[in-house]
Amino acid sequence: MSTHSEMVESEYKAHKVLLPLVFKQCDACGSDFAGAAESKQNKRAVLAWRKQVDGLLTGEEITALRKQYKLTQGQAAKLFGGGPVAFSKYENDDVAQSEAMDTLLRLVRRSPQAFWALVAEKSMESEFMGEPIKVPAQSNVVHLTAVRGSGEKSDSRYNPRPFRSFESGAEAWKQ
Repeated sequence: MSTHSEMVESEYKAHKVLLPLVFKQCDACGSDFAGAAESKQNKRAVLAWRKQVDGLLTGEEITALRKQYKLTQGQAAKLFGGGPVAFSKYENDDVAQSEAMDTLLRLVRRSPQAFWALVAEKSMESEFMGEPIKVPAQSNVVHLTAVRGSGEKSDSRYNPRPFRSFESGAEAWKQ
């Protein structure tokens, strides 16, 4: 048995391409077949091409995005959804991601702010403690000043004096 590759025409949504498909051939009788490994390789080649026709990110592009943010496949699945082994399947072109997932991945690829917003939404900040969190220049942080009932600004330090008058004994409570 020897491994061979042959260019085979494939058609999808009115697009045609020649793809290299792999098979085994018997050196003695010439019969050929595709075993499990060859079938998997052929399926991945066809799906990668179909993803391109559909305008979806390729497995290589998804891998690059995940590495851009230093995510494991498990973290990516937890962050974006899709199941525990989804990113392995997307990256290896075993499964095509949905258009919604593709749109989310493209948004995060373009915008680190979107990535960090998603991290916060999923409460995954602790998994990225070593990463710098970039805050936009125009932050929505509000600064408040403590004000007493009379409208005067107060000293922000705690002052226990008003509360000590009740500690002088039982007579203070009776009045």
